Amino acid sequence: MKFLIICFTVSFIYLFGCGSDSTTNNGNTGNGETVIFSMDSLSIYLNSSIVINDTLFDILNSPSIKIDFNCQTNADSVNSFALFRIIAGDSNIVYKDTSNNNISSLNNNHTIYISASNTFTLSILIQLNRTNNLQYFMKLKNIKVIKI
Repeated sequence: MKFLIICFTVSFIYLFGCGSDSTTNNGNTGNGETVIFSMDSLSIYLNSSIVINDTLFDILNSPSIKIDFNCQTNADSVNSFALFRIIAGDSNIVYKDTSNNNISSLNNNHTIYISASNTFTLSILIQLNRTNNLQYFMKLKNIKVIKI
């Protein structure tokens, strides 16, 4: 009898305990915005006196975008210098050229809005310098370019 109850319980859990695991992602954030590019991270771990790392890509059919990301660094502004820079432009116009090298505000979430032409180039750049042999890093995490 115990065996029958255990079999019934296991069968019940097996049949009714499973939900739908199908996931559909069309990039829509639910409020009229669509993620058109995402990157897990853009990082520098400094093993020389200066390192620059960047990514460059074309934005098509998206004249209004926002860029969301989280910045983390252990740069201290005394022995090291860190910055991120966002540049958006086409062959005729620079729509946005912004830098943040303020140590007190780097370790934070950031959102940058860009209004441009229908097609333009977007560059995300990070730079880290040091004056001693200590280990420094800078990382932009959860980078999302969102069409608004």
